Amino acid sequence: MYRLFYLLKKTAFTLFAVLLLCSLVLVGCVNWPLPEAPGPASSGPLLLDNVSIVDVETGQIHPHQAVWVDQGRISKITASDGISTESGSAVRTELMADGRLKVHAAGRFLMPGLTDMHTHSLQISPQLHHPLWIAAGVTAVRDLSGCMLEPDSFQACTADRKLWQQQVIAGHRTSPNYWLHSSYQLNGGPEVPADYPAFFKLQSATDAKALVAHYQAQGTDFIKVYEQLSVQQYQWLVAAAKDADMALAGHQPWLVPFQQMLDANQGSVEHGRIFIFECADAIKAYKQQPLTRSFQPDQWRELLQSQNPVLCQQLMQQMALSSTWWSPTLLTLQLGAKAGDTEFRQDSRLKYVPYLLQLLWQGDADSMLKRSYDHNDLNVHIELLALAQQQLKQAHQAGVKILAGTDTPDSFVFAGSGLHDELALYQQAGLTPLEVIQTATINPAIFAGVAAETGSIAVGKTADLILLDHNPLLDLASMREPEAVVLAGHWYPKILLQQLQLFAEDQANSFRLNLHLLWDALMSAPMRQQFAD
Repeated sequence: MYRLFYLLKKTAFTLFAVLLLCSLVLVGCVNWPLPEAPGPASSGPLLLDNVSIVDVETGQIHPHQAVWVDQGRISKITASDGISTESGSAVRTELMADGRLKVHAAGRFLMPGLTDMHTHSLQISPQLHHPLWIAAGVTAVRDLSGCMLEPDSFQACTADRKLWQQQVIAGHRTSPNYWLHSSYQLNGGPEVPADYPAFFKLQSATDAKALVAHYQAQGTDFIKVYEQLSVQQYQWLVAAAKDADMALAGHQPWLVPFQQMLDANQGSVEHGRIFIFECADAIKAYKQQPLTRSFQPDQWRELLQSQNPVLCQQLMQQMALSSTWWSPTLLTLQLGAKAGDTEFRQDSRLKYVPYLLQLLWQGDADSMLKRSYDHNDLNVHIELLALAQQQLKQAHQAGVKILAGTDTPDSFVFAGSGLHDELALYQQAGLTPLEVIQTATINPAIFAGVAAETGSIAVGKTADLILLDHNPLLDLASMREPEAVVLAGHWYPKILLQQLQLFAEDQANSFRLNLHLLWDALMSAPMRQQFAD
C-alpha cells in the first residue's frame, strides 16, 4: 500500500510538473514578440534607369525614362542614358560614386503602387498580411476597422497603424502605407461590451457627439457605419461627424434610404450587394423592418427576378452626382458562388493562412454552400456575382466613382494577391485595363485627398512604385508578380519579395503565431462580444 501511495504521489508530482512546464511554455510563446518581416534591400537614393512609365491617368506609356528618388520622393524624371540596354535583359544594380543605387531596368514598366481600399488589419498583420501586400505590389491600404478602446489585443488600432506608417517612411518596417484611419464599426449597440462607456451604444445625439469626439481624439479620420444602425442613430452620427469635420464610410444601414445616405455625403459605401438590393422592386417589403437574419436562397431569387433596370439607372446617376464612392469588394460574393468548387477550397495560397483561420474559412464555406441553392436547385450566388459585375460596369458607365477593395482577411480573400483577384473580376465585368488600374491607383489617392502626393508618377510625389516585366495596360496579370517594389523610396528587389512570401508562409504555419492569434482574440473584449452574439 505504501508503494502504491508513493507511486501515486510521484505520478501526481510529475503530472503537475509537466502541466506547469507546458503552461510556462504557452505563456512564453504568447508574450515573446513575434519575428519581424525582412526590411528593404536599400534605403538610400535611387535611380531607376531606362523605365517605361505608365501614366495611369491618360493611359500613355513614356519609354526610356530615368526616375530619380531622394528621401522617399521622386526628385526628377529625365531621359534615360540606358536606351541601348538590351530589352528584356535581367534587372541589375550598381552603386554610383555618390552612393546612389542605380537600377538598370532594361525598359521595364514602372507604375504607381496599388492600393487596397477595404482591409482589416490585425495585431499580427505585420507577420501575415504586410509581407504579402508588399510582395504583390500593394503599397497602401485603407482599413475599415479600428478599436473602441486602445490598445486592443486583436484589432490593429489607429495608434498601431500610425506607428507602422512612421516606421515605413524610416525604412524600419515592411508595411503598406495607411493613409486613412477608421473607427470600430458602429452597429447599433449589440457590438459593445457591457463594461465599455455607454456612449458607444449610441442612444442619443449626446452619445453621438461623445463618440465622434472619442474617435477624433484617437486620430481617426472617419466613422464606420454598419447595417443595424437605426435611421435615428444614423442621423445623430451624420450631424455629429459634420460638426467635427469627420466623414462616414462603410455599409448602407439597412433602414436608411439610399438617397438619404447620398444626401449625408457618406464618403464611401462598401460591397457588391448595394445595387442588387436597391434595384429590386421586391426589396421595399424587406426594408420596412430591421434585418434580423441573412437572406435565404429563395429570397435572393425573388430579388434577382425583380430587378428594375430603369430604377437602377436612376440610382446610379444619383450616386454619380453625389460625393459617395463605391468599393464593390466583389470577392465577398465569390465565396457563395464557388463554395462547392474543390479547386477554390484547396487554393494553394492557403499556405499563407494560419491553420486556425483556415478552419474558420472552411466552416464559412460549408455554411455558405448550405444556403446557396434555391427550390430549383440553382446556386443563386453564382447569379448574384454575375449581376454585381454587370452592375459594376453600368455604375462605372454612369459615372459612379469606384474604389478597388477586397475585405482582406475575409474568408478566401488572400492578402496581396486578393487585390489582383478583385481587379480581374472588374476586367471580366467589362472595364478596360486602364479603368481597372485607376480603381487601385489614382482613384484611391483622389478619394483620400492625397492625389498631389501619390497615386501616379510625377516629380514631387511619394516613391511608392512597382516595376513590371510587361505592360499592365495590355496584361493586367503582369501586376501579380512585380520585378521590384519601391516603398516610400526603399528598394525591394524580386528576391526580397520572394523572401517576404516565404516569411509569411513560415509565420502562418508556426505554432506560436497560431497561438498568438487565438490568445489575442480571446483577450479582446469586442471579439468576445462578437463570439457571444
